[in-house]
Amino acid sequence: MKNLKILAVLLFYCISVMGQLPKEVILLDKPGFPFMFELNPGESQVFIHSYQGRTINKKIKLTAVHDFSEPNYWFPETMEQIDYYQFLVDLEVDGKPISLYHRPYQMPVTFEGLRIYIENIKQINESAEYGKTSGIVKEVRISVCMENEPWGREYIEFPINDYVWRSAVYNNTWSSLVPFNKLYYHRGEDYGAIPDRLEVVSPVDGIIRSTPIPNGVNGSNTVSIVAANGLRCRFAHMNIESIRPEYPVGAQVNAGTVIGKTGMTWGGKKSQEMDPHLHVNLSIDSISLASFPYLMEAYLRKYPDPVIAIAGGYRFATVGQTVELDASRSLSRDDQPLKYRWELSNGEISEQEKVAIRYLQPGIYTEELQVESNEGEKDRDFLYVKVYGPAEKHDFAFGWAYYYPLRGIQPGDEVLFWNRLAKTTDEVKINYGDSPEWSTIEKETTHRFNKSGKYVITLKSIGQGDEPVTLKMEVTVE
Repeated sequence: MKNLKILAVLLFYCISVMGQLPKEVILLDKPGFPFMFELNPGESQVFIHSYQGRTINKKIKLTAVHDFSEPNYWFPETMEQIDYYQFLVDLEVDGKPISLYHRPYQMPVTFEGLRIYIENIKQINESAEYGKTSGIVKEVRISVCMENEPWGREYIEFPINDYVWRSAVYNNTWSSLVPFNKLYYHRGEDYGAIPDRLEVVSPVDGIIRSTPIPNGVNGSNTVSIVAANGLRCRFAHMNIESIRPEYPVGAQVNAGTVIGKTGMTWGGKKSQEMDPHLHVNLSIDSISLASFPYLMEAYLRKYPDPVIAIAGGYRFATVGQTVELDASRSLSRDDQPLKYRWELSNGEISEQEKVAIRYLQPGIYTEELQVESNEGEKDRDFLYVKVYGPAEKHDFAFGWAYYYPLRGIQPGDEVLFWNRLAKTTDEVKINYGDSPEWSTIEKETTHRFNKSGKYVITLKSIGQGDEPVTLKMEVTVE
């Protein structure tokens, strides 16, 4: 009997070491931040939490994970030429089922008194060639707080002054595929902007922990700020000339302190000619945080935008493939109901939240989403779809567009437009949305709008395989 007990203890130890027994993985349990944990299918986590005099006790169980992939011929033939564009995660909260997406521009979902968010999927993390999050142990990383709680501390300030969300074609978000790059699922937020125009501010009260000041250009000119509670905000790509010299390592800054301007520095020089942007990522106590919910809530605290249209960013497809467009990520203050209008590249119009479109020839297509609140407040966003032909081998057209200023444009003001399309075989034409006329744009041009309104700016050209190339942005004239 004694030998059997010894064997049982040894067996239990071996199984535990091999990871075959479920172990609780809690990454973050800190006041003012969502509770973060990991689960494998079939496992559960109990969440006990109090906020503003109310206590909640919920059991969250992961039941299944479903992946959705698409063909992507941008990658070398030595790689599997697919990427993941979303995952659907099946959970139960106290036995009640809910399915949540892990995808670009997804906010937490309110259910059973909770706000729930899928931070990471191990499968997508391990498939990446670049940009992996370290330390993911189980299949799904989940964050949760109570339904009336903000996502993180409310003192976090959005880090760019006078910014308009999705005002440049170039944008990347947490877990989105970085387009026309390696198999790289983005960690952090990229905010496209013409360099040296918009102020970058500290999101928190904190201490400068890294900066190229005073030693000069260093890689991507990383600046990081750490708050007293351990929250670290890291910026990249500011140009050295704009970074404020009075804030070296060890300097104290407050939320809203201007530390520089958005730039284009990477690899020790101003090399982001095609895709200038500010990169922002967040972590706490060495735990990477999915940045989109934190920074979107900070954006809504800073700016009065009543509605935010979210079309989804980027997608990839092949000729003959059907792509589903989904407007359900769009946001309104106080959760007002929204009306949707899709203006599709094939000329069709749909007022459904979700609509499918089938592509009949290669090209870069822009699908336009307009959302409207009951009060008549409107916003637009654009989904960019790169459609490949069968076994294409030519160089693909790609690129982005920008404008400045972003806010406070008055009738008669001069607006600067940047064209950053590449590998086209024809000149790039631009239409400003205030007349039917098209003009040629090389690298940049300016335009003045005579009246207030929301204008759709369209750039178009022809790619290497004679495919159509179209980009769109929205400009608001007050």
